[in-house]
Order: sequence, then C-alpha cells, then structure tokens
Amino acid sequence: MIINFKGDDMKSIKLFTFITALIFSGALSAAAQIGMGMMEGNMPADLAKMMQEQNKVLAQASIQYMTIFTHSLHVQSKERRDQIDEDFIKSDFAEMKRAFGMIEKFQSAHVKTMDANVQSKVQPMMERMNQNLASVKKNLDDLEKEVNSSRDLGKIAFYTGEIIKGLDDMPRRAGGMPGLPGEKPGMQK
Repeated sequence: MIINFKGDDMKSIKLFTFITALIFSGALSAAAQIGMGMMEGNMPADLAKMMQEQNKVLAQASIQYMTIFTHSLHVQSKERRDQIDEDFIKSDFAEMKRAFGMIEKFQSAHVKTMDANVQSKVQPMMERMNQNLASVKKNLDDLEKEVNSSRDLGKIAFYTGEIIKGLDDMPRRAGGMPGLPGEKPGMQK
C-alpha cells in the first residue's frame, strides 16, 4: 500500500517526528543524568568535593561559553558565507579568545586547590585536559593570524572545527546547558 501525503499532512508528520525526537532525546538525557548521579554517589568524598570546586565550575562554564562562540563562527564561515562580515568575525573571535583566557585562569586555580593525593587520582584527566588546552591554544593562535589577515573563510572554518574538537573533549558538568553545540547531554568526562 502506497500512501501519498500532501502539503499539510507532511507538515504534521514532520512536526510529529520532531516532537517525538525531542521526547526521546529528553528521556535519554534524563537516564544519563540518573546514571551519572549513581556514579557520583559511589565516588570517594575527596573526588566528589573536587568535582564541585568553584574554579572547576567556572572553568566548565567558560568551556561552554567558548564552545558557543566557536560554533557560531564555524557555522557562519562554513555554511553562511554570503552573510558573514568582518565585524562579526572579529567580535566572535574576541569572545573566543576571552573565553579561552578564562578557561586557563580557572583551570589553573582549580589545580592549585587539589592536594597531591587527589592530583594523583585524576592525573589522566589532567593530562587529557592539558593536551586539549594546548591543541585549542595552537588553533586559536592560527585562527587569530587568519582573522587579522586575509580572513579566508575556508581556513576559519578549519581552525574553528579543530577548536570544537578540543572543546568537545573537555569535561563539562553533567546535565549542563542542554542544546549547546558539542554538549553531550547528561555526560561528564
């Protein structure tokens, strides 16, 4: 049996599909958050305290902030080339650079709050964070050169794409701000 849908029917089907996807996505996010809560409940007290330290929270917020601006410049330079202008590029980049400075500041302050015992427990996570920060910094420096010279949109899209990869691999709060580019709902690395 073949069913032919017409204008309004297709709109209804698309709307139904969209709502179903949202509901399903919300259910998965809630399940992941419950799972993370159970994992954190089994976490040693010193690590649980470290995970809630205020500089860590501020570093995570700065990662999300930088992700938003990086993603917006990436999309504009890749998909909306006819709409992007010099002021947008420079303003967006300035916010990315400011956010990166905040990430470095808060991450450094956070590490100073950890005693040697906690640092030894989270050494792999700290090494991964440092690798990601170095990668983001290198690509941010390359992007800055491009922003201040020819503003080649292909190169800007490339550097922002690389920055997004590094930001996506950094830890975020479980159940952070859903819907952020690169945000993995309910997941904390």
